[in-house]
Amino acid sequence: MLKNHEILGTEKPIYKEKLVHHLFLDEITQLNENPEDYRVDGYVQVIKNKKIFFTAVYSLK
Repeated sequence: MLKNHEILGTEKPIYKEKLVHHLFLDEITQLNENPEDYRVDGYVQVIKNKKIFFTAVYSLK
């Protein structure tokens, strides 16, 4: 997971929740898919211990 300052300046969108066509990296590996076939589509906001983090979501190239 990334902190706010780690994604500042990126042109990728920040989503409130994961969309239907999005996958997390661990989901890609669980499906035995090739991660090289996917690209980072944006980031999803995740709240843990009352702190905001971001995790990348992937979609097919």
